[in-house]
Amino acid sequence: MARVTVNQPQPLDEAHKQELLELQRQFGQQLRELRRGKEMTLEQVAEASELHANYVGSVERGERNISLYNIWRIASSLGYPAERLLQNMPVRSQP
Repeated sequence: MARVTVNQPQPLDEAHKQELLELQRQFGQQLRELRRGKEMTLEQVAEASELHANYVGSVERGERNISLYNIWRIASSLGYPAERLLQNMPVRSQP
């Protein structure tokens, strides 16, 4: 295993990039389903969470690696605890 230097971002290899993209895609799909289940628009969720609608849309499309803070804000705008947005996320397979 490679030694990791603390406080310096480490580049992802191709396998890890693909893993991240798939996780982002699945998170976005979960968010979209929950939002639609509440019959809320992107704009309503964005306004309630004090985020830009374009940002929320890019999260739903799996284009962003969203922060824990923004997960918490979006979940709150939907009336859910943050862990609800993380349900159904895939379990990481061991490398």
